Amino acid sequence: MLQLQELIVHYGYFSTFIFLALGIFGLPVPDEIIVAFIGHLSAIGTFNYFIAMILTILGVMTGTIFTYTLGRKIGKPLIQKYGKWISLSPKRLKIVERYFEKYGALTVTIGYFVPGMRHIVCYLSGTANMEMKTYLLFAAIGTFISSIICLSIGYFIKLPF
Repeated sequence: MLQLQELIVHYGYFSTFIFLALGIFGLPVPDEIIVAFIGHLSAIGTFNYFIAMILTILGVMTGTIFTYTLGRKIGKPLIQKYGKWISLSPKRLKIVERYFEKYGALTVTIGYFVPGMRHIVCYLSGTANMEMKTYLLFAAIGTFISSIICLSIGYFIKLPF
């Protein structure tokens, strides 16, 4: 984590965007902790809070759009070929698709508040062929609210960084 902190401080806003975009894609970085740390850096004057907020939202949305698109383009063929290795049969994929038809929008928004879930929800939204407009709307809502919360936690609460 110390090396990650040093990279964020050294490369600034650019690193914020890149780490969050790649974090949604699947890079094993703790997104919520990174955003809270960026909030902390805003509180001590290293970053501007509003610029950090914009780049946080843009980074997360870039990652979610990319993973949604991957799920949409190659999700089903991958699941049909390799799904048995992760216990996702074509029958279970149909269940996921029906679930996303009924609860997909809510799942996308809530997924941003459950660590690790936002990564899976992005891929599954695309794989289940959720409409892009619907996905973007509810992903943006979840991204905006969760980013404000995590940045504010880092900004207002004294963190041990």
